[in-house]
Amino acid sequence: MSWTLIHRNGEHYEGDFSLLTKTDLVQLKKNNGWTRGLNWGVYLQKNEEFTAYKLQVIGDTHIQGLIAVAIRDGYVELALVEKSKHNRKPVQQFRNIGEVLFAQACLLSVENNGDGYVLLRAKTGLINHYIHYYRMEVVNSRQQLMAIPPVEAKRLIELYYRQRS
Repeated sequence: MSWTLIHRNGEHYEGDFSLLTKTDLVQLKKNNGWTRGLNWGVYLQKNEEFTAYKLQVIGDTHIQGLIAVAIRDGYVELALVEKSKHNRKPVQQFRNIGEVLFAQACLLSVENNGDGYVLLRAKTGLINHYIHYYRMEVVNSRQQLMAIPPVEAKRLIELYYRQRS
């Protein structure tokens, strides 16, 4: 199985997730366009409760996006999500990287008896974007907790997860 990544020219590419490794950290520097202050290496430490995954086009070593998740009882908690610089506006090499990153968290939830529930703490400026674009629900507005409900999780997975050709 693989994820369908939609290039800005309309072509479809196959993408897959794998564990982030120490050797990948070289790519994740600020001068490569990754967000300053986000230390993905913390998710590689022993006894870390969150696991980091990288999204890549199959056959390519460039990281398209990253997520850090923890499997909980009945849901997946998402600590961090980041798209590579070339997948952010205005460039957006692949138009659906954000959706695929969230869909992977949803798939992990389904595979671990969570019915697709994904919980995350949103940055203030992203709450309305998450509500309108990803159909997330506010669970606790004071703590800025949001959830991807099962119906939306299923939609995201069905939209982009495919049998490998």
